[in-house]
Amino acid sequence: MSSKPLHLRARLSKEVFYHGEPIPVTVTVTNNTEKTVKKIRVLVEQVANVVLYSSDYYTKAVAMEEVQEKVQPNSTITKTLILLPLLANNREKRGIALDGKLKDEDTNLASSTTIKDGIDKTVLGILVAYKVKVKLIVSGYDAFSSLPKSEVSTELPFRLMHPNRSLLHIMMLAMNALIPATGETSK
Repeated sequence: MSSKPLHLRARLSKEVFYHGEPIPVTVTVTNNTEKTVKKIRVLVEQVANVVLYSSDYYTKAVAMEEVQEKVQPNSTITKTLILLPLLANNREKRGIALDGKLKDEDTNLASSTTIKDGIDKTVLGILVAYKVKVKLIVSGYDAFSSLPKSEVSTELPFRLMHPNRSLLHIMMLAMNALIPATGETSK
């Protein structure tokens, strides 16, 4: 791109965020090149690894913000963008992993999968992870140039979880769904 560096620094305030909690992403761009950074795009991506017969990855953007402010050559900019990945904003998208059924009111985007050391990852069905992706769109030489715009990007993994929900609580909810509401059991 250039013999002079373009520095991109992205930072999250913590590693774990809860459903419905805003995610502030601080982005610092130091542009020592002769080109202009046209746009800063920040996304939250859900990565679902479906481990059945083969391992397939599905990546979907579940939140996005953009800064249209340009970063001129030999300048620096720092911006904090707030992202809010919610199912309510993604109901029309296909292929997004959820914690329940789409028709249920209390359903969220799927929580991040946490696996203890020593557990075989191939036994599970769907592994869910989240990452913040920061992209810089850098201009070509001029409007008549045949060179395409270039992109510089970085990724920050984080966990999206339920607050105050233990594995035992989730298992109890699942068990209650299997037991008839009257409390009667069939023989």
